[in-house]
Amino acid sequence: MKILRWALPVLAILALFSTSCKKDILNPDGVLTFSADTVIFDTIFTTVGSATRQFKIYNPSKDEVTISSIMLAGGQQSKYRMNVDGVAGISFSNISIPGKDSLFVFVDVTLDPNNLTQPAIVADSIIFNTNGNIQDVDLVAFGWDADFTYPNVFDNPIGPYRFLDCNITWTSAEPHVIYGWAVVPDGCTLTIEAGTRVYSHKGSGIIVDEGGTLIVNGTPQNQVIFASDRLDDFYEDQAGQWNTIWLYAGSLNNEIHGALIKNGNIGVRVDSLAANSNPNLLMTNTIIENMAGISLLSIEATIEAYNCVFGNAGQYSAALTRGGRYDFYHCTFGNYWVNGNRQTPALLLNNWIEANDGTIYTYDLQRAYFGNCIIYGNNQTELGLDRDISAPFNFKFDNCLMRINFNDDKPINVSNSSEFSATIYNQNPFFVDPSENNFALDSNISGAFNKGAIGITNFDLGILGNDVIGNPRPFGSNPDIGAYERQE
Repeated sequence: MKILRWALPVLAILALFSTSCKKDILNPDGVLTFSADTVIFDTIFTTVGSATRQFKIYNPSKDEVTISSIMLAGGQQSKYRMNVDGVAGISFSNISIPGKDSLFVFVDVTLDPNNLTQPAIVADSIIFNTNGNIQDVDLVAFGWDADFTYPNVFDNPIGPYRFLDCNITWTSAEPHVIYGWAVVPDGCTLTIEAGTRVYSHKGSGIIVDEGGTLIVNGTPQNQVIFASDRLDDFYEDQAGQWNTIWLYAGSLNNEIHGALIKNGNIGVRVDSLAANSNPNLLMTNTIIENMAGISLLSIEATIEAYNCVFGNAGQYSAALTRGGRYDFYHCTFGNYWVNGNRQTPALLLNNWIEANDGTIYTYDLQRAYFGNCIIYGNNQTELGLDRDISAPFNFKFDNCLMRINFNDDKPINVSNSSEFSATIYNQNPFFVDPSENNFALDSNISGAFNKGAIGITNFDLGILGNDVIGNPRPFGSNPDIGAYERQE
C-alpha cells in the first residue's frame, strides 16, 4: 500500500484556512494542546478494521475557544475515520471548548490490501485551525496483508468452522488469520513452515479432526507463532483472546516443533489416543504462555515433550487428566499467574472423573515420566496428584526441581524413590522474570543451575543437546534442570 500523499501542499492549506476562518474566538491565542501528538495503530490486517483510538483536545485558556475547522487531511480518500465529541465525520466547523475544558476525538482505520509481505505505513493527520493557528495530530498505521480463513459451515455445536483443503502448507509469506475453527479433515495434513504467524480471532482456533495430522516445523531461531489477531499494544499480554489448538481423539502423529503459543484460553488440548501406539503429540522447543485457562490440557492422551515451557495460566500450566502416557524431558512448568487468585497447581496428574450422575470412572495412568524438569510457581505447592487408587497411577520425577509445602495438612509423600528420584525441593530457580513468562535462569545461584543429570540429557542428544532457544547443552559440568541452559 502506498503511503498517502496529499494533493494540496501545506502552503495552499494554510492559505485556505487563513481566508476562511471566522472571528468567533474569545481566546485570542487560539492555541490548543493535545493528549498525544501522534496516534499509532501498530500493525493491523488489511481489510479488517482497527480498534478505536482516542485522544483529547485541551483548551488551556480560561476563556472559551472556538475551533474554526477540524479535518482529516486525506479528506474523502482517507483510510481513517474520526468522531469528534460524539459526532462522526471527516470535517467539522465551529467546535467550541469552554475554558480549561476538553473534548474527545476517536479515530479508527481500515486499510486496503498492499500486496506486500511486510507491514506498510499508511499515514494521515487531523488538522486543527483555531483563529489562524494551524496544529495537527498525526495518524500512523501499519497495514499487513494476510491469508484469511473464514467459516463456511455454521450449524455446529462448537461454533462455525471451515474444513481446510487436504494436505496444504501454510508458509511465512504472509500471516494466516482464522475466524471460527480451521479444521484439518480426516486423512489430511496441515503443515506449517518455520517463521509462519497464525493469528486467531476471539473464540477461534485450529481443530485436527480424527484421522487428521498437524505438523508445525518451527525452530528455536525461527518460531511459528500462534496468537490473537489483535496486534495492538494493549492486547500484547491479554490472555483469553482466542481459543485453542485442539487435537481430537484419533488425530494421528501430530508434531509441534519450535512454536510460541500465547494469549489464548487453552494453548494445546490433546484428546484421547484410542487404539494407536504412537503419541498423539510430539512437542519440542515449544513455549506456551499466558493462557486464561490451561497451557497444556491432555485427556487420556499420549504425549512426548522435549525442551518445552508450559508457562503462566489462570489454572494449570499442564493438566494431564484421565490417565494417559507421558514423557517430559528438560521441560519447565512455571506458573506465576498475576491476573487472579490461582488455586490450582502448575502441574496436575489425574486418573478419574465423576459423571453427572455421580458415577466415578477411572483411567490408567500408564506412565508419566519427568526427567530434569522444573515444576515451580508462586503457590506453596505446585504439584497436584489426583489419584483414584482403584486404577494404575504410575509416575516418576527423576532429578527434578519442584515446589512442595511439606507443612500442608496433607503433604505429598515423596518417600517412594520409584516416584521421586534425586528430586530437589523448594530451592528457588531464580527465573529472569517469571511474571512476564521469562523462565530462563537469572543466576548461577539458581537451584536448577548445573543440577541436571547428564544421563537424562544423553537420552536423546539430537534434541536435548540444545535448549529451548537453541543454546548448547550442557554448558559446564552438568546440564541445568529445565528447558533453559544458562550460558555463563
